[in-house]
Amino acid sequence: MYDPVVADIIGSLRMVFAVLVLVTLFGGLAADCLPSMATVAEGQTQSEPLTGFQTHSDDNNTTDANKTIIVNTVLISTNWGDMLLGMYDVGAPITVGNFLNLTRSGFYNGIKFHRIIDDFVIQTGDPNTKNNNPYDDGMGGSGKTIPLEVDPAITHIDGAVGMARSSDPNSASSQFYICDGPQHGLDGNYAVFGVVIDGLDTVRKIAQAPTYGNKRPMLKDHPIDDIIMNSVTVRPLEDNGTDGSESFLETFERTNPVGFDGLVYGLAGLALATGLVTVLVIRRSRRLRARRGARFMQAEETYEVETLEQ
Repeated sequence: MYDPVVADIIGSLRMVFAVLVLVTLFGGLAADCLPSMATVAEGQTQSEPLTGFQTHSDDNNTTDANKTIIVNTVLISTNWGDMLLGMYDVGAPITVGNFLNLTRSGFYNGIKFHRIIDDFVIQTGDPNTKNNNPYDDGMGGSGKTIPLEVDPAITHIDGAVGMARSSDPNSASSQFYICDGPQHGLDGNYAVFGVVIDGLDTVRKIAQAPTYGNKRPMLKDHPIDDIIMNSVTVRPLEDNGTDGSESFLETFERTNPVGFDGLVYGLAGLALATGLVTVLVIRRSRRLRARRGARFMQAEETYEVETLEQ
């Protein structure tokens, strides 16, 4: 049996569903097409998160708002696996320059990882780790310090490489860390100068290595086994065609073009959908009341006519 009230309710639900679908699609497309809210310096872009890469020669240097420029790569070969780092030469030129100079001099060869915290960072770069005294690990450096270099467009994403330092912001020397997962609580306080572009599985493996823990509180985060950087070398990609003495450009595309923008547009779309649904429900309610009133009046008139005829 056809019930106009039920039919109106079903019609309202269909309209609500259609509106929600359209608004959701609009929110996603808007976030994908509109530019990022983050302000990024010319020649640099927001680098979170990143995936894959494309190589370009210096003669074909092109940048856009969705790419981050990487110049130079560094291969770290350890007894636990290899890691290939991309250097943020454009965003952190002083820090990268210091790191590359130490690398080319052979400074890092034979240095061990001395600090490991799973789901946080793995840290190395201290020449003191070459001796047999683990208690002075983490206290050494190259003898030279560099100023803190922070670029708001370069953050502590998963695999980010940053400079370790003391409480003095300008005390970074040779020690560096690699993030095991995003660590945005460090943003703005430490210099990020690179990212792992291959070998993140090695980072995970090292981060899960056993440490002394509470058995030796002074070495709580020190790995029990030696994790050694056998060699650290500046190395281009295979198709670069150079011997490592020339720099090349490498760009990384953002895998999440929506990000924070998508959240904003999604919330705006939800608010719009809520408003439209409210209007539709009110209009439907008024129609139902009007129809019910009309049917009631018609029934009253019919009753009065029948009464008069009797």
